Amino acid sequence: MTRFHRATIRIGGVAEYGASRYVGEMSMRAAPALSWTTAFAPATVANLGPGFDILGLALDDALGLGDTCEVALQPAGQWSLEVTGDGGRLPTDPAQNAAAVVARAVLERAGVQAGLAMRLHKGLPLGSGLGSSAASAASAALAANAAIGAPFTRRELVAQGRVGEALCAGSPHPDNVAPALLGGILLMAPDPDALPDGLQIVRLPVPERLRVAVVIPELEVRTADARAALPKHVPVADAVTTAAHVGLMVSALYEGDLARLGLGTRDVLHQPYRAPLVRGFVAARAAALASGALGVGLSGSGPAMFALADGDSAAHRAGEALVRSFAESGVVATWRAGRIAPPQP
Repeated sequence: MTRFHRATIRIGGVAEYGASRYVGEMSMRAAPALSWTTAFAPATVANLGPGFDILGLALDDALGLGDTCEVALQPAGQWSLEVTGDGGRLPTDPAQNAAAVVARAVLERAGVQAGLAMRLHKGLPLGSGLGSSAASAASAALAANAAIGAPFTRRELVAQGRVGEALCAGSPHPDNVAPALLGGILLMAPDPDALPDGLQIVRLPVPERLRVAVVIPELEVRTADARAALPKHVPVADAVTTAAHVGLMVSALYEGDLARLGLGTRDVLHQPYRAPLVRGFVAARAAALASGALGVGLSGSGPAMFALADGDSAAHRAGEALVRSFAESGVVATWRAGRIAPPQP
């Protein structure tokens, strides 16, 4: 009977599964075992209220929300993709799936003439507002990069990750995929002179006691639909208010002022137009604030919601309040709470 052992090397969240070492006799016709490299990318919260397309954070791995991608190098032109955890809803055609499109972009940028066998496990609900497509894109970028010797830094992979966002959402917005790759809380601003991708990314401080709760109602909002709900023009007063609130948030993070941070999460730019897409949003937000949350809003385009809190107990109370409120609106929901992911090198 042929026996085998599989060696695993884990480095910074990326594990390389070496080809199986066979003990005993093996048929000369047996196909060689593939060498798999795997990577995980966490759920993310984009916008954080007023920071539409420019603010985002990554949730700590301990919350258990995110996607895992495995890749194995193949001869040039040979691409395959298996997807699990999606209920059969995502395309497995490598030309149509964000993970495969991003992995191909990484190889092409590196000048590597190869294909990939890919396995993507979805650990996030589709259309949840927690960066589902970004988690797929980021995990695929990390795995593909590691498989070819890690020629790129995580920061350099952001451009490839945005290719996946453009495919899924119609816009290469960075506020999910950049935090999924880099961790922490990020401020992102377009800058045509910024290298390597015309994007300024600033890591913002994370106060020690800051926690985040997320609630996932059993609703679905497509990012493209949520973007279509936005007006093409907004009043000048709303633009001024938005700029002021982003300023409040950034200054609060630098000074560790959690009360001011909560005030800054108030939004007039996008949430008033998207709220009707999420049944029970207004009541749930009020309930979380009443429970002691610092600030509450839609996570990305929804339907998930986030609540910033001072400490673990406050975050748990906010999560429970959100779930109770959604239940009163006839919507089943679940919640998680914890820390923000630490910055990644």
